Order: sequence, then structure tokens, then C-alpha cells
Amino acid sequence: MTTCAPAATLGQRLTQFIIPPALLLVALVGYRYAIVRPVATRIQPPQATPCVIAPRFVEPRVATDEQLTAVLNRVKPPTDKEQMTNNFVHALRLWGTTADFQDGKTPSGEELRQYFLDDKVFRKYAGEKAPPLFYYGRDGLDVRSFDEQPDHRASSSYHIDDLLATLAETGTSLDTPILLRDPKDNATVGELLNDSLRRFHLERHEYEWTSIVYARYVFPLRQWKNKFGSRIDTNMLVKELIDKPLDVGPCNGLHRLEALVVLYRADEEAKALQPRTKRAVLQHMKRCADLLVSSQHPEGYWTRTWPSGPGSQADKKASLHDKLLVTGHQLEWLALAPDEIQPPRETIVRAGQWLVHTLTEMDEKELLSAYGPYTHAARALCMWRSIDPYTAWKAGQPVEKATGN
Repeated sequence: MTTCAPAATLGQRLTQFIIPPALLLVALVGYRYAIVRPVATRIQPPQATPCVIAPRFVEPRVATDEQLTAVLNRVKPPTDKEQMTNNFVHALRLWGTTADFQDGKTPSGEELRQYFLDDKVFRKYAGEKAPPLFYYGRDGLDVRSFDEQPDHRASSSYHIDDLLATLAETGTSLDTPILLRDPKDNATVGELLNDSLRRFHLERHEYEWTSIVYARYVFPLRQWKNKFGSRIDTNMLVKELIDKPLDVGPCNGLHRLEALVVLYRADEEAKALQPRTKRAVLQHMKRCADLLVSSQHPEGYWTRTWPSGPGSQADKKASLHDKLLVTGHQLEWLALAPDEIQPPRETIVRAGQWLVHTLTEMDEKELLSAYGPYTHAARALCMWRSIDPYTAWKAGQPVEKATGN
């Protein structure tokens, strides 16, 4: 005969089912606040001014003084409204903020920068009907992108964070004001930086310019958290820049190499990279430099097939535009790279001389149609001479023109 215990009361049964889940919920909430810190809303760079990274070499064989003058005369800032913002980004990056051509029609270097910092200057060149370049979205201050308003692509940004990267390269401090169309919305470069890094995630298509911005403005701060609560650190960025196929990304993947070398150079003073991360960057750059030696065409240029090594020399389909784009970008990052990964100097000289002859001989209409990419080539020539482009241009002008008399 089996003896049964008395049946549980309704209150006892409710207690059995309700209290344990409630205790679990309390424990989870307590864990979150005790162990997991809330995501900070501000990213605090260690300094307001961007890191300055100068070219390393003085190689006069890449381009003579006369050749530099001839090239630079052809790539002064254009004012055609086609691709206006993209052209001004590249012009500012090439000429810097001190350039003053004193011809009454070519914007000065500071005016180029103010195009991005003052909506009045922006409208002067982009037109009164152009929508604002900056706006406040759900994630803070943002830049109008190329695909947002098809009718106004010429005045929009082509790449994520390319404006910020250019402001960093031209020494713009984070406390510099950004004057917007509605004065009550006025911001600073620091606010734009903070909101950009908060939006950043590693799954997006373009991250090259953000990496450059991080290296110049934020490093040696090793990590930050985005709006999703994900932690982004230097090792993750380096892995992302190295792991993808060499030719994947904007401009044939070459902005990834630029981002790597800028970060590597920033660490020369900061000394914050882990030794294994630093070795990985050097090994990757060395691998690319070796490929450039084997893939260079006898005339001196490279094509988009450069990652294939010697087979690239047989590339018969490359356009002149592709050759200029790839060769200019390659010489740019190499001008910042350390000695131990450099290809033979003759490789650099052949590429430089090919750029000189091509840029000085090409049709003016063709040059202006791809002004942005071609400024990379002109800038690379100056970098290999370790000379400021405006200084080089001014030195080559007749005395009366250079002085404005």
C-alpha cells in the first residue's frame, strides 16, 4: 500500500514556478551592472592634434625639380562641379593648407579645407541647391554619402571617412569647428570623429579610411567600443587589413596598404603595437614589395593584376587610367614604409619616371576626368623627394608669378 503526501497548495505551486525565474533575472541584471560596464558614449583620443607622418626618403632620380614643376602645374585644384567633393578631397590632400595660387580662380589650400568645415564655403563651390554635406542622423553627425542622393552625387563623399582622413593628414585639430547650415547644429571635428568610430564595425565594406583616422587621431589608444557594444582593437584592425586578398577594396586594395603603413609609422613613436602584430605588418608589407618587383612592367608601371607577380607583366588589357591609379598608389605607401621592406631603388625610379612622362604628356581632358586618382601619382613623386608639393610648385614658378607681383 502506497502512502501519498498531501497535495501542495496553490500558493506553494506558484512559489515553485515564479521565484526561481525571478531570482535568475535579478542575478543576470546584477551581473550586467557589476561585471559588464555600460558602453561609453564618448571616445577620448589621447591628443587633439593628429599624428604627423613624414616621408622617409630623398630620391632625386624619381623626379627632377623641373619634372615636379611640370607635373604639379597639371594637377592644380579644379573648380568644375563634376565630382566636386571628391576632387576637393584629393586636392587638399595633395596641396595642403598653405597653398595659394593667387590667380583669382583656383581655390587656396585653406579654402579647400574650409569647403569641408564651413557650409558657406561648401555652397560657394557646390552650389546653393546642394544639400548639406554633413547632417545629424540617428547615430550622430554623419557625412552625406555617394549613394544617398543620386541627384547630388558630385557634392557627396565617395568613401566612408575619407573626409576625416584628409583632415587628419592636413593637421586639422579635433577642436576645429565645423560650421553647419543650421548654426545651432555647429560641431567640431572631434564630434565627427567620435560619432564615426561609434558607427564603425568590421563587417562593413569600407574600413580603410577609418583605420587611417584611428592611426592618426586615436592611436596609441588600443581599443574602443562601438555603438553595438563591440570592442574594436588594433589587432582586429590589422588582421582585417592583412587577411583579405591583396586586390580587394577601393583602388585595387591599395588603401589597405596605406592604412597599415600609417599605423606602423605611428607606432614608431607610440610603441604600443604587440611584437607579433608588428611582425605581421612587416611581413605583409615585405610580401607586397617583393610582388611589386616581380610584377613591374619594363616601362615602370603596375596594373591591377600586380598580385599575380611575374604574370602581371603580360597584362594587355590594363587601361592608362588603371596603370596610373595603381602605380601612383603603390609609390605613395612605399614612400612611408621602412627600409627593411623596400624594393630595389631602381624599381622606384622606373615607376616614378613613368609617372612623370605619362602625367606631363596625357590629354588635359583625360587628366581632369580622373583628377582624384591622378593626384596620388603627383603626391607620390613629391613624397619620394620629401618635399611639400606647394613648396616644389612655387620654387618652379617665375619670380613675379610665385610672389604674386
